[in-house]
Amino acid sequence: MLGPSIKLAWQLFHQEKYANHQVLLRWTQGVLLVFMVTLSLTSSNIQYFLERNLQSLLGADVVVSHSQKLTLNQIKELNSWAKKIVWTRQLKAMITRDEQWQQISLKAVGNDYPLQGELRYSQQLDVEGEARTVSFPNGIPRLGEIWLEPRLMKALNVHVGEDIELGERAFKVSSILLHEPDRLLEAHNVDMRAMINAEDLSSLQFPDEVIQHRYLIAANNSNIQNILDWQAVNLPAARIHHKGSGHPLALFWKRVENFVGLTSIILFFMAAIGIQQLSHVHVRKDQLFTALCMSMTASKLPGAVISWFKWFFGFAWSLPGVLLFSTALHWLIVKWLRDTFTDIEWFWDVTQLYTPIAILAVVFMLFYSRVWLSFINCSAAQLLREAPLKSQQWISQLMILVGLTMVAFFYSDNHTLTFMVVIALAFCVVTMIVVSWGSLYVLERITRRMSGLIPFSLYMMRQRIVSKSTQMLGVGLSCFLLLFTLMLLKDFGASMSHYTRQHDGNVLVTQATPAQMDAIQQWAGQKDISLRQHKPYVYAQLLEVNSIALAKFISNPSESAATLSRPIRLHWSDTIPGNNRVVTGQWWQPDTRHWQQISVEQEVMTDLKLHLGDTLYFQIGPDRAAFRIVASHEYQAGNGSITFWMQVPPAALAHLNAARYSMASMELAEPHWAELSQLWRQHPSLRMVTLKDLMRRYDNVLGMVTTVVSGFSLIISLLAAIVIVATVKSCEARDRSRNSVILSFGLSRLTCFRLTIIEWFFTATIAACGAISGTYLAGMLIYHSQFSLAYSPDFLWLAATLCIVLLLVTALGLMASKQSLNNSIRQLMAEN
Repeated sequence: MLGPSIKLAWQLFHQEKYANHQVLLRWTQGVLLVFMVTLSLTSSNIQYFLERNLQSLLGADVVVSHSQKLTLNQIKELNSWAKKIVWTRQLKAMITRDEQWQQISLKAVGNDYPLQGELRYSQQLDVEGEARTVSFPNGIPRLGEIWLEPRLMKALNVHVGEDIELGERAFKVSSILLHEPDRLLEAHNVDMRAMINAEDLSSLQFPDEVIQHRYLIAANNSNIQNILDWQAVNLPAARIHHKGSGHPLALFWKRVENFVGLTSIILFFMAAIGIQQLSHVHVRKDQLFTALCMSMTASKLPGAVISWFKWFFGFAWSLPGVLLFSTALHWLIVKWLRDTFTDIEWFWDVTQLYTPIAILAVVFMLFYSRVWLSFINCSAAQLLREAPLKSQQWISQLMILVGLTMVAFFYSDNHTLTFMVVIALAFCVVTMIVVSWGSLYVLERITRRMSGLIPFSLYMMRQRIVSKSTQMLGVGLSCFLLLFTLMLLKDFGASMSHYTRQHDGNVLVTQATPAQMDAIQQWAGQKDISLRQHKPYVYAQLLEVNSIALAKFISNPSESAATLSRPIRLHWSDTIPGNNRVVTGQWWQPDTRHWQQISVEQEVMTDLKLHLGDTLYFQIGPDRAAFRIVASHEYQAGNGSITFWMQVPPAALAHLNAARYSMASMELAEPHWAELSQLWRQHPSLRMVTLKDLMRRYDNVLGMVTTVVSGFSLIISLLAAIVIVATVKSCEARDRSRNSVILSFGLSRLTCFRLTIIEWFFTATIAACGAISGTYLAGMLIYHSQFSLAYSPDFLWLAATLCIVLLLVTALGLMASKQSLNNSIRQLMAEN
């Protein structure tokens, strides 16, 4: 029984496979398939690279990182489980050459380095500034020598054999640093790297508190767990990595994949709109075929089976093209990612195809269910009249909601994030619908008593409010995303640059010891430079929340959780800082003796689900301290941008034996820049960053975000075009009848053309205005809530966007409506 149905479905599919409604359906499904398959392949490629990277770049079986040197007893305990231990030290320092300077990540190693893997270096650069492939394995810098990585060589314009200065001591550049076997521990750190002999470190007289100690440990699998258990009890503030712990960036990139998949709900929503519009044509054809079968005493079941197999053949027909295009995009994305992951190689994993294809097949069936539901409880006469029950339409809408929920559930790893994304997208969709419906209603009411093509066109648009608002929604959403990315983020960068320059100057001191801060103040006084801000802090490592270990307390990954896994800056203040305001709770009284109080940034409170009264346990220097949350605060603009997540009363300082640092900001004039190298020679571990560097980093992030979202918006634009064409096809019969009636009154075909132009002009105008309004509203909310700044958009961009959208949408609408414009009076009489 099933065999003849499949054969007939194959024949019917072949007859219709190049029909407009079938081509559009395959395009709609194909675009989403390409997106999701490419996302799955790329994510798999990155995770494969990170796993391989973990095995080759950890440089040990276990690595313990700590801000303090381990004691002899601690080393002895570790040696009881370890085969060998290698001690290295890292710190941030400033390297100078004449009047040039560059912040580096400096590593000091001994003769026993490396523990595992190879340390590779070279002696020469080629003509393009890249290290030659001839390299030497292992060995370390000799006393008085330093190795620099190729980027640092080019930044300082230095060559092998020349001298550079680290502090007030000169070092000879003897080699080019190519590869460190423990490079993985730097994670996504992009600081330029240098290496010296460990015996030279003591002569540089760096403060002990700025040095990070790393212990590379060789151990067998049975002893690794013993080391982990020992670290949890004896060194809770230390960070530990081992080959079974997963790459430090693996979770981050998994969250990136989930977030992109989650935001793709908007693509599925638009695909659902397109498929719903196309289903009008599919329903009519399948209903007529089923009615014909029923007139020959057949049941409705064969009609539904044949309809399903026709859809399945269309879905399978598009798969080869989807796989080919997805593979090409996957290769291009991996090539683009080489700027982030230098050694990543293209890897095609066929097993990653099954899950997205299977899930999308189910989702598309739910979207297409309106066609099959139209057969339920319908007689042959009802099928011929195309009169499905209203309950079936509601079930169809429910199926779409189920499909969207499936996508959200599959990609959700954070219920708060999922809720925020879904609510944001829902708000955007509802706003566009309200704007489109409201605009059509108001315009039609205003022109109701007028005559002419414009009032008539508005009347016809309102009669087809669902299809027209669908078109506006598709166009408006794609315009909104493009505008939000390309314009809002660009304006944000300019606004932040201006604000930072106004309140913080053009240099930010991020870490200075008391001696270094005194030197800065003395140097600034000599040069007549005023400090804009000066705020002290200590480093604190959050260990527990309410006596629960931080790793166990955090139920979902977040940016706050990732940051709190490392030491953070802890500030103290009697009064509320001028750039903060209390959100909940109450700030402590000045000169209070109750020092175990803390105020936490509101965003951190939300991410970690903290509450007033919770107790936070910190490792601060050698001491462990507990603080009870009494208030939450948030940033407000107007008094500088230096702010802190955690703040305590000054009375706490008497109980904390930890190194103190300062953050500060100042404005340097042009002649002062060259003199900074003198300050860094005296204090090479002083950390400062210029406004120019900050904005360059922001521009790099903005460039990556713009590339990703522009690609995302391109897919939305393509789906928007499909939605426009699909809605035109669903209304094509009525459009032909309308145009034929106009011709029957003696009006010219040019009148029909003008009417179509007016209709699409209003569609594009309302959609563009909705997108511009949404972008402006989003800009005001973001600027006000996050930065307390006024948003001033670039109105030239807005005007240009409006014109481009009007032109493109009107042109596409005319092309899609071409067939309905070619109708005649004779065709109208033939149809009736």
